[in-house]
Amino acid sequence: MNIATCWGRTAAALAVTVALALPGHAQPGLMVATSDFQTGSLASFAPGAAQPRTNLLLIHSDVAVRYHDGLVWVLNRLGQDNVLVVDPAAPEVPVRQFSVGNGSNPQDIAFAGPSKAYVSRLESPRLLVVDPSNGESRGEIDLTPLADADGIPEAADMQIVGSRLYVACQRLDRNGSWGPTTGSVLAVIDTATDALVDMNPAVDGLQGLALTAANPISLTAIGGKLVVGGSAFFGDQSGGVEVLDLTQGTSTGLRVTEAALGGDLTSLVMVSSRRGYAIVSDASYRNSVVPIDLLDGTVGPPLAGHSGGYTPDMAFDGTRLIVADRGTYADPNAAGVLFYDAATGALLAGPVSVGLPPVALAVLTEVQVQTAVREEAAAALPGQAYLGAGYPNPFNGSVVLPFAVNGSGARLLVRDALGQVVRVLADGALAPGVHQLTWDGRDAQGARVGNGTYLVELVVGAERLARKVTVLE
Repeated sequence: MNIATCWGRTAAALAVTVALALPGHAQPGLMVATSDFQTGSLASFAPGAAQPRTNLLLIHSDVAVRYHDGLVWVLNRLGQDNVLVVDPAAPEVPVRQFSVGNGSNPQDIAFAGPSKAYVSRLESPRLLVVDPSNGESRGEIDLTPLADADGIPEAADMQIVGSRLYVACQRLDRNGSWGPTTGSVLAVIDTATDALVDMNPAVDGLQGLALTAANPISLTAIGGKLVVGGSAFFGDQSGGVEVLDLTQGTSTGLRVTEAALGGDLTSLVMVSSRRGYAIVSDASYRNSVVPIDLLDGTVGPPLAGHSGGYTPDMAFDGTRLIVADRGTYADPNAAGVLFYDAATGALLAGPVSVGLPPVALAVLTEVQVQTAVREEAAAALPGQAYLGAGYPNPFNGSVVLPFAVNGSGARLLVRDALGQVVRVLADGALAPGVHQLTWDGRDAQGARVGNGTYLVELVVGAERLARKVTVLE
């Protein structure tokens, strides 16, 4: 099956999932932060509106925006170092504003309740705890046990899942290139006690949740998992998209690599537990937006209508992918907000001018990414066998092999470079639908196989599909 066919079927199936993401929900409003990197302002789209109101409120030139509990939270970053709270119904007059510490450079805010929120700060080794109702400090959490040699962990994106807060610690080289130093981790915090959780007590010192790719730039919670986008060091293409199993406290490895993306991953939005969109910067710094599939690791063609210029942010509003396109030097009029059908990637509208070029987006509703991987894959491949890319790949422990069958019996086996059968993983009738098996890198006698490339083969009736996996011990 070619990639175009796979993406067509996935898109058709996802149309149902996305349409059901927010039952009975009208198209929500949108707040847009705009900037020319000297000054900034807010623009907003009312629910269902095709055109925005612009220049509503002056803000800092470098911001992030978040939506929570009916309000928009503007994080004015380095040089302003405060949080501005705005009512979308009347954004011209701020509700409140509070400092997060001079020179602290706030990156994200996560809410544990009406009287408790966390603010990550790139220039501070401590996570700030505040009462969001009035901005008063409730203390700080020391993250230095998870810092690199400079003592600052570079805390960035955050997500709360259940009773735990997950904080991306990028661990960047402040004394050199600002690339990642040692491997990046997530700090894990018990929101009931605000204590750091040791994720590997067998190792001396407090351990975070280790990541496969360095420099995490985005976290998306989907059920009991986190999808993490890691950009690593610009140009080295060692980053990608990985999935963390929070029940096990481990990464399942890269599902989509930067090599497959064809450039550096700079932003990631998931629209379902299987499908997402990535902003990719190539060697000439040209940006593109591409669909990704976490199940089989494929990358679709770039979305049409994009200028190729710097694209700092994306958002998902339940049915649409929204892209902040800043245009190019050659065509600054291309700057604006692009709206796409999240299921198909088709351009719906844009670029829509929002005054100054857009830098950050906040959808004015709480959008939950649906957990429907198995249903999507089954619907995407009616009546056909399917073998997805193994992950992680290469691997040195075990590899997960996703596949689908139509109920006519199946064999899943592993062959070596000479075509000899090394291991039979499944042989017989399987229920129609999507399955996954794990190969532990051992042969039929239980011995570890040698380094090299092996062929995973799925045989269903007369149909034979194959994928390569590589063992690296």
